[in-house]
Amino acid sequence: MSRRPHNPAPPGRPGPVRRDRPNPGEQRPGERRPADQRPPVWPDVVDTVMLAKFTRQADAVLPGPAEPAAPPDTPGESTRVLRLPGGGKHGSGPMRFTLSSRRRTWVSRAVLFAIMCVQAALSLRMSNTAFEDEALYLYSGHLELAHLLHGAALQGNYSNYFSGAPVLYPVLGALADNVGGLAAARAVSLIAMLGTTGLLYSLTRRLFNERVGLCAAVVFSVTESALFLGHLATYDAPSLFLLALAAWIVVRTAPFRWPGYLLAAPPIALAVATKYAAGLYVPTIVALSAIAAWPYRGRKALISPVALGAAVAALLGGALYLAGPAYQTGIRFTTTARAPGTAATSVLLRDSLVWGGLPFALALIGAVAYAIRPRTEPGELIAPPGGRLWRVTLGIVLTGTALLAPADQIHIHTLTSLQKHIGFGLFFAAPFAGVGLARIVGDHFRRAQVGIAIWGAALVIGMTQANDLFTAWPQSSGLVRVMSRYLQPGAHYLAEVDEVPIYYLRRHGDAQPGQFTSTYFISYPGPQGQPLGGNAGFAAAIKAGYFKVVAYSGQVTPGVDNVLARALRSDPDYRLAAQITNANGTVLYYVWVRR
Repeated sequence: MSRRPHNPAPPGRPGPVRRDRPNPGEQRPGERRPADQRPPVWPDVVDTVMLAKFTRQADAVLPGPAEPAAPPDTPGESTRVLRLPGGGKHGSGPMRFTLSSRRRTWVSRAVLFAIMCVQAALSLRMSNTAFEDEALYLYSGHLELAHLLHGAALQGNYSNYFSGAPVLYPVLGALADNVGGLAAARAVSLIAMLGTTGLLYSLTRRLFNERVGLCAAVVFSVTESALFLGHLATYDAPSLFLLALAAWIVVRTAPFRWPGYLLAAPPIALAVATKYAAGLYVPTIVALSAIAAWPYRGRKALISPVALGAAVAALLGGALYLAGPAYQTGIRFTTTARAPGTAATSVLLRDSLVWGGLPFALALIGAVAYAIRPRTEPGELIAPPGGRLWRVTLGIVLTGTALLAPADQIHIHTLTSLQKHIGFGLFFAAPFAGVGLARIVGDHFRRAQVGIAIWGAALVIGMTQANDLFTAWPQSSGLVRVMSRYLQPGAHYLAEVDEVPIYYLRRHGDAQPGQFTSTYFISYPGPQGQPLGGNAGFAAAIKAGYFKVVAYSGQVTPGVDNVLARALRSDPDYRLAAQITNANGTVLYYVWVRR
């Protein structure tokens, strides 16, 4: 009986498997495995291996002496699927993203660290004295601390008009201010914004892959909002960080069988309590909890937004009930029933385009490209992209969130804080901005120079806009130095932006918040005892010599400042003590003192 001739398998297809001899190192029946030989370790993922199905030709028989050899076993066209055991941690099922090599992981982390270093340097390069909002929140935080620790009286009911809970960020900022002054308080915001960039990379990596995560981080890190908020001691940076943490939680826990998304409820509630306007972005995170979980649990993922929304509503409702009616008044006054402004729609659209147009355009490109084709190049390792409907939904939810702040402020015609609020929406659109930048660069970095040019343009725009915003308010060190010379017990001071001198002079016993009046509002008793407000009230107070020091710049309330200037020039009891100028000779403040 002749031996069957050996015919090699076609290229790319497995050859026949020998069953009559074991592979090298294979354990024979009855043999014991050496002690130093460990069993194979299955990866903590579910993998799929395609096994070729071998078929035997129908006419294949053992060849006789005169018969030609029969063809060997040949692989057929059908396949069988072997699913390797795994299941992920915590019974989470298959992981959403492809495991990367250790080298690729460390390289990505090094690039992310470099991105965050650039972001920190661009934020720290800006310099100015305290902005009026910074001064207000920090000195109110000191008063809240004194009230909580020592029972000291508050110099106002801040919960009535603050846009966030006065016992949260102002207290945190005041603690930092006690340690290192304004620089330390601003460092809290910088840490929050750097953490936001890191969380953005992580959640984008899980939604797509590391390349897109790095592209998203590099685009967001140089936006005007990221740079400006990273050096501003206000509510915004901590609130955005908490929203980013909540978004990361719902993406990270999407494969879990137990309701891990509920861990996002406390950060969401704390973000809204820190800054009430953050509630505008809660629906995005709630919807993301269902979208991220859909590939794992199917229709059961629809439970996630209901449960998460109910948990957030319960936390916020309980906190509002305990806080009392003063907080409800503050929420209505600053957020839900804010008084309409007078800003033109064209101005709001222009500023929105300048501050966020380029990242939003990249996000639109990314959303469309991802809906059409999930991969940048064939064989690219990405998270399971799902069906087209799922990809379209994800793109609409995240990219569309960037339009919420401009739409809301156009609706009420107000420009206040738009430069800060627009950054919240850009964070949620940044993952698809990363997709857009990766698609523009192309496979194998085919158009890397185009991507570098786009990022360079984003860098220049972000740096320029952030620096312009940070230098928009006058430098106040000269004003504080002059006013400190004329402080007296029981004296009253009129300042155009009174929060700034109150903050810098808070350690002087003769410069307490109750001694200051702002040019925004006055109620002064008239000749017959009736209260006078507006220009008449300011003129009457000047005539009566009520203020020891009057300081104005003509920028914030120019109409009132003109009335003050005329009244002071015609009153012999007041003299112009100083004209504070900047390096270019422009007058920043006029300081008048009663003789």
